Amino acid sequence: MKKKAHILSVLLLLAVVIQMGSMSHLSSVMAHSGVILSAWTWNQPTIDGDIGDDEWGAAAKIGFNIITSSMVYNGTMYVMNDYNNLYLAAKITDDDFGNETMWDVFAIFFDNDHDHVIPEFGDDGLFCFTVDIPFDHFFYNDTVGWPSDSAYGGLEDGCAAAIGNGTYNFFEIKHPLDSHDDVHDFSLKIGDTVGFCVAYADNNGTIRGFWPLDNAWHDIKIATPFWQGDLVLSNNDVLVISGEFDINGSIVVTENATLILRDALMRFTPTGSYRTITLTNPAGGNPRLILENAIIDAGSLITILLYGNSTAQINQLDAAGATWLWLELHDFSFANVDGSEFVGLMLYGSSSMNLWHSDVGAVHVYSPEGITINDSSMLDLVAYYNSTVNAHNSAITRLTIHSSTRQTLISELKPSTFSYWNHLENCSVILEGGGYAPNVTLRNTEVGNWTLCFENSQHTIIYYSKLLKLTLYGSSKATVYDTHVCELWLSGFSRLNATTSRADEVHLSGSSLIWSVNSTGNVAQISSQAAIYVNWYLDVYVKDSLGQDVPNANVTVKCADGTLTAKGKTNMFGWVKLTVLASIINATGEFPQGPHTVSAVYGPYENSTTVNVSGNRQVTVILSGFMVPEVFIMLTTMTMLATATSTALLSKSKNSKKKR
Repeated sequence: MKKKAHILSVLLLLAVVIQMGSMSHLSSVMAHSGVILSAWTWNQPTIDGDIGDDEWGAAAKIGFNIITSSMVYNGTMYVMNDYNNLYLAAKITDDDFGNETMWDVFAIFFDNDHDHVIPEFGDDGLFCFTVDIPFDHFFYNDTVGWPSDSAYGGLEDGCAAAIGNGTYNFFEIKHPLDSHDDVHDFSLKIGDTVGFCVAYADNNGTIRGFWPLDNAWHDIKIATPFWQGDLVLSNNDVLVISGEFDINGSIVVTENATLILRDALMRFTPTGSYRTITLTNPAGGNPRLILENAIIDAGSLITILLYGNSTAQINQLDAAGATWLWLELHDFSFANVDGSEFVGLMLYGSSSMNLWHSDVGAVHVYSPEGITINDSSMLDLVAYYNSTVNAHNSAITRLTIHSSTRQTLISELKPSTFSYWNHLENCSVILEGGGYAPNVTLRNTEVGNWTLCFENSQHTIIYYSKLLKLTLYGSSKATVYDTHVCELWLSGFSRLNATTSRADEVHLSGSSLIWSVNSTGNVAQISSQAAIYVNWYLDVYVKDSLGQDVPNANVTVKCADGTLTAKGKTNMFGWVKLTVLASIINATGEFPQGPHTVSAVYGPYENSTTVNVSGNRQVTVILSGFMVPEVFIMLTTMTMLATATSTALLSKSKNSKKKR
């Protein structure tokens, strides 16, 4: 105890000298050099004085020298930290390790608050001796200089050790980043910077000098966690990451391991590299991922992949900068996502997901177990095969449904907010062997645009609807009435009958065919054997030489090549509405079918005229020399009235039976 007291008294005397400013580099105001030492370690070193590469290989290193009038002390300093501790080490040329009377000291002094003013009350000093005495931790006191923490009510936190080999002396120090003793210790967290200088005392604690020698201290920056290469968790590993974490690789969680990011910023390096977080190979376990209040920064796409029975709990996950987050579920995996941002979600196999209060770019669902969406928004929701989607109180910019059905009947499907809508029910979907149709249910959900895709679907009818996109492929057949389609795509052997409809953009390939009546469209692409048959209404009026209506006249319309394109009989007012083929469009161009010859025949009387049908038209044919007999007009009128009366009575009879 007397020896230790002697040593401490010498050190206190040394501290007083330092405090008095006898060393020029310890001025009250100084700059920092710009030299920063910072390194993260996952491998806590054993504090025994042995500076081995296996323990200190990750450390930041810098060479230094302390020059006296008679000798030079060359050294290397090592700095690193983990979540809890700052680790310091030094290797110094000295052929004398010292003994109880001739001892050496490696000391390091800190500018705790990095304000370039030193020393200030509470600034730290750490001392490591070459003799076997406890590690001493000092703090600056305006009155007494550098007393030990314990002398003024503090704790001696951390530890130190030293060894020598006749050529070098080796020193190792460990100190908490934050001991919660703010009066006597620095309080550092990841990302903080603290200034420092070192001193070396040789033989009875005689100070040999300081480093740096000039008026600028160097800095230690508390390093962000950094993992070099892929991070692989297995067995029952549990890794909890908080604060900042850097990784130069991907992450793999297997077996029964768990990865937790809580209140964390994870950076993947180098920026722009493709990285993944993969949960796979359960091997009888359950790989787990927990992300809570976390940010991922990669500068590019980061994909989270779940396989097997993996599970993920994701709450408040955000992407930084140019990072895109993509989540894929495979097999029987499950994810619960709340309050997060993803550029894309994919569900395959029999995976399932609950999505709450989130913003997503695209959601693609293949799984019959599917996804339940609550209070979320997405740009695209795409349902395939027999997948299941339940959306509540959400907003979908574009909803796409892929089907292969024997029957689908769609009426008034337009952008809207739906209090309740179910694809299978509202569209009267009927399946047959090999067919499929997603079970999509909307409750209080807004859909901004609809896209429908049909594969080998045989009886699809769409009325009074507005679609962003309609796609037919395979050998699908569909009919649309009074419908507006922004993009129309046909391929394979598909056929579409369009009446009084409009397509802003038309794409055809294969042997697909469109039969359009009173409809318009802009052909963006047509290839192979695909074709569009353009038809318009032609209203034909037949009258006699006196200008009287000619009922029951036979009217025909032929194309320029003599092909019959339409025929019919005039009504009681002498009119007939015919559908006339106006032109054919294929990959080589458009081929008008006119001029069209319109002929009217009544008994021996006949006449014709020509007209170019390039839109809905009306034409009159006069049967010269023919006068409709008054009796015939009366008979025709009576016949038509009788027919109308009979139809009305039959309808009334049916209604009466229903009431009974």
